[in-house]
Amino acid sequence: MKISELIIAAVTGLFMLDLPATAAEYQGKNIDNKKIDAKAYYYATGGVYDVQVSFKQNRATIYFNGGYQTTIQLKQPDITDPNEIEGFGKLGQIPLSDTFSIGLEYDSDLVGDRQILSSPLEGFWKISLDTSKLKNLINK
Repeated sequence: MKISELIIAAVTGLFMLDLPATAAEYQGKNIDNKKIDAKAYYYATGGVYDVQVSFKQNRATIYFNGGYQTTIQLKQPDITDPNEIEGFGKLGQIPLSDTFSIGLEYDSDLVGDRQILSSPLEGFWKISLDTSKLKNLINK
């Protein structure tokens, strides 16, 4: 069996796992699948971005101006402080589970470049939701 067939089989198997689904919640209300204005801090660049965020279970999709988006794994789906939502995910990566992700990432070792080892916080994100819009959303 070719390596690509093995990878496809493994990814398909991960999607078929029967995992308990818990919605992202704020103050006991489900906020899954609703876009909320926010600011997102990305450790790797040190940048703070005006974005929109939508939640689905233990993941958040961050939508940037210009149409780009990335999905991160939340530290916890129960949001207690809308200004302190933490998650992990590198740009270009899509999390499949708590452990695995897929995507494209440039590997400079393949072309002989030497680089400093990446920081363990490289994929760290901190999201701060627009609290007025969040309150309007949960009071509907």
